Amino acid sequence: MIKKLLTCSIILLCFFSVSKVNAEEINMRNTYAVSWIIDTNDSELFNDTINLQGAKLLELWTGGIVENVYLDTKKSHQVVHKGDVARVMFFLKAQTDKEAKKILDEMPLVKNKVAKYTLNSVGILWLKQY
Repeated sequence: MIKKLLTCSIILLCFFSVSKVNAEEINMRNTYAVSWIIDTNDSELFNDTINLQGAKLLELWTGGIVENVYLDTKKSHQVVHKGDVARVMFFLKAQTDKEAKKILDEMPLVKNKVAKYTLNSVGILWLKQY
């Protein structure tokens, strides 16, 4: 009985968590995980740039290009060291690696040479393949 209830719950969860918009999207885009490494020791430059970065990230998020932004609230950037992992990570949607890199290269952290990104392809939403 518990196994049957669990199976029904999983099926219902899958059914109701998939939006019609995602399932019908014609131009499927790849999703990329983006993480950041700090590329400066200048805390002032970093903190000045992070405000610009936040505004750009919000613009991309409202445009449906960026999703699932994660912030490590235990980290602080009062003092930064070149090579440290930055406290933000997100997913970016793009047709190709080249398109994803073009978007990221326009972000303030990159333009101001404050941080470098790592781009990892995580693929296409599995449901769109059927």
